[in-house]
Amino acid sequence: MIKEVNHVCEELNEKLGICIRLPTPDKKTLHTAAICNLVLGLGLAASGVILSSKGCVVLGGIGLVSSVILRRESRRKSLNL
Repeated sequence: MIKEVNHVCEELNEKLGICIRLPTPDKKTLHTAAICNLVLGLGLAASGVILSSKGCVVLGGIGLVSSVILRRESRRKSLNL
């Protein structure tokens, strides 16, 4: 997924005539980000349930989904796919 985003950004850079390089995170960085998103997502979701806040529950859910996506990217990177 990261490769696809970088490819689209490179095409856009060429069309606009600018040169912006996006960083490519390594496996450790992706794993750390996945854990942070998991912890924050769980915390937001739990506080949303306790405080009856739909916004916190939604943000917590987004954090959890993001954690799963980052974890998959980390695994793909370790398999060199």
